[in-house]
Amino acid sequence: MLKHKGHSSKKNNLAINAVALQDHILHDLQLRNLSVADHSKTQVQKKENKSLKRDAKAIIDTGLKKTTQCPKLEDSEKEYVLDPKPPPLTLAQKLGLIGPPPPPLSSDEWEKVKQRSLLQGDSVQPCPICKEDFELRPQVLLSCSHVFHRACLQAFEKFTNKKTCPLCRKNQYETRVIHDGARLFRIKCATRIQACWRGYVVRKWYQNLRKTVPPTDAKLRKKFFEKKFPLLVPIQNGQFYPSACSFRRTAAAPRLPSESHHFFLAVLA
Repeated sequence: MLKHKGHSSKKNNLAINAVALQDHILHDLQLRNLSVADHSKTQVQKKENKSLKRDAKAIIDTGLKKTTQCPKLEDSEKEYVLDPKPPPLTLAQKLGLIGPPPPPLSSDEWEKVKQRSLLQGDSVQPCPICKEDFELRPQVLLSCSHVFHRACLQAFEKFTNKKTCPLCRKNQYETRVIHDGARLFRIKCATRIQACWRGYVVRKWYQNLRKTVPPTDAKLRKKFFEKKFPLLVPIQNGQFYPSACSFRRTAAAPRLPSESHHFFLAVLA
């Protein structure tokens, strides 16, 4: 009888272990709690919408102005964790057949993960899924220090129906919203704008310099003063006289005095 009882207890333990493992595999494959695809939030929103429709009442306008409270502006650079509460332990984990999931990362551990990501330069490089720059789109950091677009990771989780990192295949990672890519993109845009403005200022300064300061080369210097004084036409012996068009414009155009001749000759020298 004792032998039969020992056999039956072993069979029961094997059956319980097999059921526990099957239950754990089913829970692992279903992945009810995906970090980026928050199904719980959508369910709460649907319930709230239904309750609002039921409790709808007519509102009488009294004509009095109501004081509206301004919504508090949240910090756009604030980082936060997206993962919901960890699921309860399965029967296999309670029996010790499979190790329990790791505890959620603390703030110090997240800082170490972020520093590792910065050293790798993940935010500078494009997203590994869509191969596009992060720019101002939402960006998420995984507990394995890899960085993706939030929308790309959400689409990847829905397509594969698994919570594994697209690069290192780590299971049951944690996600955190960061803004390193957006910050780098703003710095890049600011440097481009500043470079364009500095180039515009230098070009304007050089054009003004060419118009005001005569060149040192003799030929260029001659052209410079011809453009400056179009009514003066040089003739022989290095003297300048008014052109024919000036006589047409004015009836009596006096000749330039000798002092002005010496002045222009000194300038052209």
